[in-house]
Amino acid sequence: MVLTVRQDSKPSNHPLWRDGHQSLNLPALDSPLEVDVAIVGGGFSGLWSAFHLLGQDSSLSIAIFESEEIGFGASGRNGGWVSSDYPVDPVTLKERHPEADIETFWDLMRSAIDEIGDFASTCAPEANFRKAGSLVFARNKAQLHRIESNLFGKKRLLGPSETQSMLKVDGVIGSIFDPDCATVEPYPLVLALARHLLAHGVAIFERSEAQLENNSMKVNGHRIKSKQRIIATEAYKKPSRRQIPIYSLMIATSPLTREQQAMVSNVPGLAFLEALHNVNYAQMTSDGRIAIGGRGARYPYGSRLRSSKEEQGSVHDQISQLVEEWFPQLGQWKVTHKWGGPVAVRWNWESYLFFDPLTQTGSIGGYVGDGVTMSYLSAKALADRMLGGNRFLKMPFVENQARKWPIEPFRFIGANALVSLVKCADQEERLTQRESLIYKGASLLIGK
Repeated sequence: MVLTVRQDSKPSNHPLWRDGHQSLNLPALDSPLEVDVAIVGGGFSGLWSAFHLLGQDSSLSIAIFESEEIGFGASGRNGGWVSSDYPVDPVTLKERHPEADIETFWDLMRSAIDEIGDFASTCAPEANFRKAGSLVFARNKAQLHRIESNLFGKKRLLGPSETQSMLKVDGVIGSIFDPDCATVEPYPLVLALARHLLAHGVAIFERSEAQLENNSMKVNGHRIKSKQRIIATEAYKKPSRRQIPIYSLMIATSPLTREQQAMVSNVPGLAFLEALHNVNYAQMTSDGRIAIGGRGARYPYGSRLRSSKEEQGSVHDQISQLVEEWFPQLGQWKVTHKWGGPVAVRWNWESYLFFDPLTQTGSIGGYVGDGVTMSYLSAKALADRMLGGNRFLKMPFVENQARKWPIEPFRFIGANALVSLVKCADQEERLTQRESLIYKGASLLIGK
């Protein structure tokens, strides 16, 4: 079974986060290898797994195998939110997992943000980690009603004037502010984490494709002997009904003038989004750009990865339109970067951690785009489990089974109907000022 898969071609798009940063150009594996732990996947999941394993047992020999280059996938291309958000709300999580400790789960998410910040301040200052919170704002009554029902933890509801004091978005009628969120430049954070691991004796190989055959592993055709294994490939897995790839796309503006920046936000590092059904997320970067992403690309038939999905001009244009709608006061600005990539989504829209004690193989993923924080926490939990601990057994993502997605062509029809329906749902709410009936029906297509 192939553990890692390649797209039909490498992406030609260029994430903003790669500007000024060279890839590590690490060697490919060219001979057999024996280690204590073999990790497949060189993104945050694989790297943090090695980090946490070494934190508990510094004597371990660990090798990481990446089929492309470190940070090639979502880890190097995401929106830079280090967030305590989760795709499923606490009430629903408790209904699904009555034995789970949901309150502790969110406490661990919040702690993970600060722990990532501690690492960034020490080892990755170039990643510009800034904990300024997140703002989810409403521009119609339906959105406001929806976010009002999502108040928990440290989140608080803000009125129009208080929202405008933080983010000068046009037509805002209210928002939710969550102090437990930071922004970061993800690619330099990935590179710094990889350098840290290399300095502590972890072997990292790029352009090294792994295969698993009857519980024995080969990489680039060479036999790998290991006591334990971790599969951390997220969206880059052999297509199956267990998860589907959904593409998120992003743009970044040219650096705004000081005057323009003041027209957008008074809070450096603030993460923000509109409470649309169609996913969106944004931040003002440390050099004064607006970096914003969203969904809208069509699902590829058979869950096969397609680099063409990362460069859909119509979706990038829709994302640019959000900037124009939110900040008409900006006047002249231009888009300098366009990029995108796949995230893995299971039917229940939840993350997972599995560990097989017989084969000593673990796997983590399914972050639905919230992986900067969840990859850290999942890797921490997996490391504990692999080394005989039980601290995280009551977390809802541990041994989290989900039903499979429908077979094709029903999966293709349903997923792409959803893409269209969420846009219609947002239009419906603008017109009616009431929560969308279209979305209530569409939610049946996505397991929510």
